[in-house]
This record gives sequence, structure tokens and C-alpha cells, in this order.
Amino acid sequence: MRIDDAPPLGALNLKREHPPNLQSHCSSPWGTTAWREDVPVSDRPHDLEAHSRWGLWTSRRLRKGHGPLEQGKYRTLAPKHMVQALLRGKDVHRLEVRTALAFIIGPLLFVIGSVLLMSKLGSGAALLAIGSVFFTAGGWFQLEQALLVTRGLLNRKQRWGWCGIWCALTQSIGTVLFNMETFSTWGLPTLNGTPWLMLEVAPNILGSVLFVISAIFGLLEVGHGRLFVIQPHHLGWWVAVVNALGCLWFMQAAIAAIPVDLSIAAVLDPQVAIRATLLGALAFTAVGVLSLAECSEDEVKT
Repeated sequence: MRIDDAPPLGALNLKREHPPNLQSHCSSPWGTTAWREDVPVSDRPHDLEAHSRWGLWTSRRLRKGHGPLEQGKYRTLAPKHMVQALLRGKDVHRLEVRTALAFIIGPLLFVIGSVLLMSKLGSGAALLAIGSVFFTAGGWFQLEQALLVTRGLLNRKQRWGWCGIWCALTQSIGTVLFNMETFSTWGLPTLNGTPWLMLEVAPNILGSVLFVISAIFGLLEVGHGRLFVIQPHHLGWWVAVVNALGCLWFMQAAIAAIPVDLSIAAVLDPQVAIRATLLGALAFTAVGVLSLAECSEDEVKT
């Protein structure tokens, strides 16, 4: 069986009796982005080619629960294969499937909520608050995947030198901060002064900063230490790029919501803040859809 035809790693396989011995293969000042595992291709003790093949565990595939690749650093998929991967049946018990679904539902609620706020039809703040819960759930599922890897495959030194754990951790903390901001906006619409600054403005800015940091780690992860690469046949690259756009739009929204008068909770440009939130939410919805396709990228025959 070819290495890249192996079934997804999954949580159960992380507990296999003999975990792989991973050796750093691609490293940068930002962390390790790929590991190499020697893979025997023959059970015959005197076979000269018994240890001639090796599997490459990239950071993104590792934390998504996918197995190693024998050739290249990602599965090369044409657009039609990406569509096929999206349309394949999904097992909702898999963490990466639940992560993708949470990052579809949460941003969609943000989209609807932002449109309602722009049209001043009401209920927009409530939808943003509920959507932020799904964002947090997706962030937690993503972090849980990374923690499974650190417990099952990486030793203590490897885990904190891995850019994947920092990508998941910073995004997860950012979603919690957005919870604080959106629920405060919904539940305390007349808040102003220092409480407004602490419960809404500060969490929004800090959450946006953490999202941008997470996006940078995500780009470095697929670029193996390089921030700007072009890989149009790599689903993970599309996820990282569109996610970075969403994070930048959320940052723009946070900047537009910088206070200009604490006493009346006035911000720099509320309309720009709402529009940027809408654009960011649309980008994150696309990220969720792409991530859902990524769940089945190994099941598509190319």
C-alpha cells in the first residue's frame, strides 16, 4: 500500500501501539512544519530497499488527523477534485468535520447579523453573539486536534517548537475574546465608559490581533517557513489564504471600532466596522467550506 493511500490518521490511530518516530524535516525560526518518518516497504530482513522509502508528515496534515505523504508536501488536487472532496460523505464524529461545520455555521450567523445591523432591522447583535459561540466551538475542536497530536506523537520539546499548536492556540483564545465582546454588545447595549472599554473594545482588538497572529502561523505552516507561496492545487493553502483575508477584515473592523468618546461609546466609523465584519464573515464561511472539502482530500482518486 502506498503511504499516501493510507487512511486518515484519526484520534484512534494516535493511540496505536507503536507511534511513528518523527524526525524534523522542515524547520524555520517560526517552528517545525514537517517531520520525516522512515517507512519499511518490505518485511524481508535482508531486503536492501526495506528502509528506502519514507513518509512526510506535514504540520497541517498532522493536526488535521491525516496520514503521511510519500511524495510532495501536499495532495495535488485540480478544482474538480476539490469539488468531489467537498461532495463526499462526511463523518460528523471526526473532529475536523465538526471543526469545519462550526466554522461554517458561526460565520453565516455573523453574515446575517451584520446585514441586519447595516439595515437596522434589529436582532443583529443576538446573531453575532450566537455565531461567536460556534466560532469558539470550532476553535476548541481545532485546538483539541492539535492537543491530540502533542499527546500522541510529539515529545515535550517538539510540541512547543511546532507552529501548528500556536496557530490553533492563538485562534482559539481569539474566539473566546470575541465571545466577551459580542455577548456584551447584545446584553448591555447601553454600556459606555470604562466598562464598555474593558468588555467590548479591548476584547475585540485583542481577539483580532490573535486572529492575525494565527493567520500568520497558518500561512507559515503551509509555506513551510515562507509567508508568501502560491499553491493553487493545495486545499490547505486556500484555507490559509482565505482565512488570512478574513482575519485582516476582522482587524479592520476592530480598528474602525476604536473609541473616540468613551462617555457615549462612540467609535471611529461604525459603518466600516460592520462592513468589514461582514466581509470577514464571508471569508470565514468560505474557509469552513474549504475545510470541509479538505476532510476528504485523501479519499479522492486523482
